[in-house]
Amino acid sequence: MSSPPLFAADVMLGRTARWLRMLGFDTFYDNRAGDDALKKLCLEENRVLLTKDVALHKAMPAGGSRLVEAVYPRQQLEEIISVFHLEQFTLPPRCSLCNGELAAIEKELIRDLVPPYVFRTQSSFQRCQSCQKIYWQGTHLGKISKFFENIRKVSG
Repeated sequence: MSSPPLFAADVMLGRTARWLRMLGFDTFYDNRAGDDALKKLCLEENRVLLTKDVALHKAMPAGGSRLVEAVYPRQQLEEIISVFHLEQFTLPPRCSLCNGELAAIEKELIRDLVPPYVFRTQSSFQRCQSCQKIYWQGTHLGKISKFFENIRKVSG
């Protein structure tokens, strides 16, 4: 199997970038990054630019970007999964905020960093290695898993 693609998303694809990160895809996103910075980053790091900006798409080398046609984040994600055949990859999630890698952390180490109820009811925690955000399997996990399962069915 080939390596998963690396992405960068322009300012119009912020929510979609977060979903890609939750699926484990390394996706740069900064709503302050200008076109020139995005082009430079993509060329230096061999990233595919995901954009809604026709002029920016045309300014990229062939194959260096994808003009995302879908309007809504869910459909954008479906389009990207389909075009890049992302359903073939099963990756650990990345931090949805900063794109950092997540690593397991001992429960006792985060006692004062999460709400008491969460500490009492959860046994497994992960911490972003970049921004230090703590993650756990909350009640929303089932909804997110179902969402991704449906996306993979549509795209697969």
